[in-house]
Amino acid sequence: MTTSNDAKSGHPIRMRLIDAADAPAHPGLVEAIHSAECTGAIIRGALPPAMIAAAVAQLSDDERTWDSPNKGMYGGELRTIGAAATPTFTAFRGPDADRYAQSAQQRSEQTREVFGDADPVAHLAGLFSQLNHGRPAAPPVFKGEQSWAPLNYRALDPGVQIYSHHDNHYGLSVYQHMPADLDRDVLLSWFVTLQAPDAGGELIIYGLWGSDPNPPMLPTRFIDTAALERDFKKEVVQMQAGDLIIFDAGRHVHRVSPVQGERSRLTAGGFLTVDTDRSRLAFWS
Repeated sequence: MTTSNDAKSGHPIRMRLIDAADAPAHPGLVEAIHSAECTGAIIRGALPPAMIAAAVAQLSDDERTWDSPNKGMYGGELRTIGAAATPTFTAFRGPDADRYAQSAQQRSEQTREVFGDADPVAHLAGLFSQLNHGRPAAPPVFKGEQSWAPLNYRALDPGVQIYSHHDNHYGLSVYQHMPADLDRDVLLSWFVTLQAPDAGGELIIYGLWGSDPNPPMLPTRFIDTAALERDFKKEVVQMQAGDLIIFDAGRHVHRVSPVQGERSRLTAGGFLTVDTDRSRLAFWS
């Protein structure tokens, strides 16, 4: 485990590093992140190389259709496949329930197109279960009729970044359709790196929590990243293809640095929480 413990201000950042093969030896890992005992963990080799290679080949196909939820945001126009239950530059209050439901219904077919016969959702559900005392892990029910989408896909092209933020999404209207017994005090984020960029594109986690008073803000109401870099503890997370990260995105302000070089950063991911009696884990995008 690494700890960001320099003289700068803010909450400590404690990251763990394990191999996917050793996941059964860490059954309390999700619980530790959920309780803020640690900030997050990288699980090396969470998806096998053959599964990753198949996905990258499909996602790199010039004929594939992508969405642009941040269209018009200078430097932040990431590409996505599948709506996510998050605010975006084109939908500040997130997707409406009907649009999300339609997108979620398409996700299984989209994932078959990307991964072929392999089933990354089942693979990841098994891994999440191992890291949470063997308890069931699955997407939650959406509107009592279908499931929330388990993941979506993101591409950050050269020059594109994700600006500083924390994931405080439960107030979006789409979350009215999430089961009431899921814990909404904490929101964890997860993603698997499918293709790392040539340079840049690092996840950077800061010691600033979204709940802290008087965060450094710009007149635009964006968080002042220069102040974060200057004044707060931080952890720069290095990810390899196939690695999974789970981290406390609901509390900790974080960002993704601009991608450099010629290769895009490709990921698949979403969010997760546990239910209030800690009997199961739910993940979605």
